[in-house]
Amino acid sequence: MAREGATTWSAQTIVPPLTLPAHTSMLTGLSAEQHGVYWNYWMPAFGTLRAQTIFMLAKSNALSTAVFSGKDKLAYLFPTGSVDIVSFPLTDPRDFSGTNVFSARDVAMQAVKYFEQRKPHLTFVHFPDADMAGHFYGWPSPEQYAALAECDAALALLRSGVERSGATNSVFILTADHGGDGLAHGVDRPQDMTIPWIIWGAGVRRGHSLTNPVTLPDTAATIAWLFGFALPTNTVGKPVREAFQ
Repeated sequence: MAREGATTWSAQTIVPPLTLPAHTSMLTGLSAEQHGVYWNYWMPAFGTLRAQTIFMLAKSNALSTAVFSGKDKLAYLFPTGSVDIVSFPLTDPRDFSGTNVFSARDVAMQAVKYFEQRKPHLTFVHFPDADMAGHFYGWPSPEQYAALAECDAALALLRSGVERSGATNSVFILTADHGGDGLAHGVDRPQDMTIPWIIWGAGVRRGHSLTNPVTLPDTAATIAWLFGFALPTNTVGKPVREAFQ
């Protein structure tokens, strides 16, 4: 998909490069300073999300939505009523000793089953394997590469399911919330900040290397642009129009 779509391997995430702040920027198009999420766990005492996600915007435009995630703390981004379905397949981050112990395929299979039945307009699928292997074994490590292979196999399941459903006008955006170094991430340094950003599907330029800078908030902006939605004027994310014919 990287070869066939429009791709950059040097996109940049946000500061701090942590899971919950970064995913908030990914799905709102805002910087951390704007959305105010700096913590990296779901804490009900912090209240509900104050920013509008692309899923809330889709819902307000009568589009169907679905979320399948390997980390339940991302539930903070999908408050009740903002998404048609939110699913968190069981994961076990403790055991990385053998094969097929990662959760990406479980997430993908749930997503495929739902997509084939309902064909939601907008779907978020999160694979936690590479991050968990990084924290357990390190960025990069043979075990993390094995986890990435699991994610790749899960992506194949997901793409095949979408194709079987008959959805012929679909677009995939593949990215990460952060990088890492050693056993951790969260610092403003190239290892933590640099991420891939790949877009593939209907209308996307084939085999194109993106030349303009891409940041994680551009993800929400690109989705909004594809659907014809208007994001708030203070959104820092910009549509990656270069990726399209």
